[in-house]
Amino acid sequence: MITAVIIDDEQKNVSMLSGLLHEYCPQVIIAGTANNIATGKKIIENTSPQLVFLDVEMPYGSGFDLLRSMPGLQAEVIFITAFDQYALNAFRYAALDYLLKPVNIEQLQDAVQRAQKRVNERAVTNGYELLLRNLEQKDASKISIALPDKGQQHMVPIADIMYIIADGSYTHIYTAKRSFVSTKNLKDFEQMFPAGIFCRIHHGHMVNIAHIDKVQKGRGGFVIMKDKNTLEIAVRRKEEFMKMLLK
Repeated sequence: MITAVIIDDEQKNVSMLSGLLHEYCPQVIIAGTANNIATGKKIIENTSPQLVFLDVEMPYGSGFDLLRSMPGLQAEVIFITAFDQYALNAFRYAALDYLLKPVNIEQLQDAVQRAQKRVNERAVTNGYELLLRNLEQKDASKISIALPDKGQQHMVPIADIMYIIADGSYTHIYTAKRSFVSTKNLKDFEQMFPAGIFCRIHHGHMVNIAHIDKVQKGRGGFVIMKDKNTLEIAVRRKEEFMKMLLK
């Protein structure tokens, strides 16, 4: 079982989510609900829930304002949002779950299962702080991403990532100091990372333009990264890559 609170300014949304949880996620016990961040903060402090369903946009303060007011929050958070794709990347960078309105039952079940697993493993991350920093960061090259390693999340500036290589259902992310393994695929990273910084040069890998040392000519060619690793450029991706390189 897992205890939860729901914070949403619209009572119909609270009632609907409560009903969905009761029917499809019976392991969730709702310890309380609130319709603004002030009462939401009090309920969290009074009940110490393991999980918070948090509406992002509310009158008199957003869900992000609540997080800022509770820097030591130890609960898992599932955000309820109607944000556009650009803003959703902020959640993905921080490895945090979100549900789009109207809430999809299958996605709700998946998010709750992930939250329960993290609670059971006591692996609450610093993702909330990362989310807030990334939302406030105007320079796309200075945002960070949460990468997993041995049950922990490491906050890595994307500027430090040299290249990413696909390996079956996993990807290997390489920085100058170390590497990480992720269950996200290359397409996920391609969609997340800002245009003009990373380029998909092959079906099996993408590179950070800033970490390229040399380009070797050929039918497709190769790039030599600053760590001396050589990566092939696919013929069909060469033109796009060269245009980006010359910008």
